[in-house]
Formats: sequence, structure tokens, C-alpha cells
Amino acid sequence: MGREIGEYYADKTDSIVAICVLKGSIHFFSELVLNIPLNVMYSFVHVSSYVGSSSTGRIRVNSWIDVPVSNEYVLLVEDIVDTGNTIRYIMKYLQRYKPKDLKLAALIEKKAHDHGINIDFLGFQIEDRFVVGYGLDYDGRFRNLPFVGYKE
Repeated sequence: MGREIGEYYADKTDSIVAICVLKGSIHFFSELVLNIPLNVMYSFVHVSSYVGSSSTGRIRVNSWIDVPVSNEYVLLVEDIVDTGNTIRYIMKYLQRYKPKDLKLAALIEKKAHDHGINIDFLGFQIEDRFVVGYGLDYDGRFRNLPFVGYKE
């Protein structure tokens, strides 16, 4: 995916701002940015909307980006797009800063939901089941698993 992202930006710029959606995207983000053949400035946004395995429907912003994104090429990096509520909220908020370009990279998409989010760079799709590992958690647990697995 890093090469694909590099190819997309190759004729546009030699640097991007990559924003990691914490906490779940940290492992994916870390590996992804190492494979993007551009200068990458990092930033982080920490939001939450889940308790256990259920979305609360309310998005809580715990911390926001700390680099300017106005007139920049911005890549938002998310672990999983499920209902789309969280990523839609973040993208709408980022648009206020008027980036030159805003793209979304996601490791996983749950294909059961018609969330209407355009994922520009996607790892893979899964059925509507709860997954943990590789940053994804269940009440803060299982993030450190070196794989993504279904939680029974």
C-alpha cells in the first residue's frame, strides 16, 4: 500500500502529512509510513466512539493534530472503517483547514455497512464481526497481538 500511495503522489508532491487515528491505527501507521517513498510529516488525532464492542454513536476528541494541514497533501490513516461515523467526523473537520488534497488509507473495511466513505487505499474487507489485534482493541485489550483476529 505504501508504494501505491507513493505512486499516487509522485507527480503531485514530494512530501505529505500523514495523520494517524489513535489508538487503533498505531501499528498500521508505523509500518505504512516506512513504506511510503516520500517525505512524511507525522501527526496524530485521538478520538473514541466505542465501549466494548459497541459504537456509542458519540465521538469524543481526546487530542487533535499538531501540524498545519492548510494547503498540504494529507493522508488520513485509519485502522478500520465500520459505521464510518468516526472517520466522517474527522474528515469533515479536517476539510475546514482546506488541505490541498485529503485521502484516506484504511487497513480494514467492514463491507456490511453502507457508510458512504470513499477509502482511497484499502488493505482488505471483512464481514461484520468484531476484530482485535494489530492495534485494534476490546476495552483496551488485545492491541498488542501481532495479527488481526475475530473476537468470539
